[in-house]
Amino acid sequence: MPPRGYHFGQFVLDPEDRPLLRDGVPVELNARYLDALALLVRNAGSLVGKDRFLGEVWKDVPVTDEALTQCIRLLRQRLGDDASRPHFIETVPKHGYRFIAEVNWREGSAPAEDSAPTRFTRRPRPRRSAA
Repeated sequence: MPPRGYHFGQFVLDPEDRPLLRDGVPVELNARYLDALALLVRNAGSLVGKDRFLGEVWKDVPVTDEALTQCIRLLRQRLGDDASRPHFIETVPKHGYRFIAEVNWREGSAPAEDSAPTRFTRRPRPRRSAA
């Protein structure tokens, strides 16, 4: 049975226990970068602005814009994503970032044999304009 957490592509992110797994293998990320990824994934399909990243991930620690840029660059690298043709993290120039992959949430651990199976909650994929 798949583990608890957010499922996207071949990845699973459990924001409570804090692993990011790719095909069941841990992906190395520092705590802040994992927080940034969790923020994006929790808000899949929605724009996450720079101020929100700085307020929620860096929590009033003064950092430059380059810290966020470096964070997104490393996240893309770990996810195997490409900024010019993104599958996971889309840049919205001068505004922020958006997680564009389909995300499914899976609850809890394995159900008892006589209980109903755990279901995925599916978030709608964002619509893209023909800009």
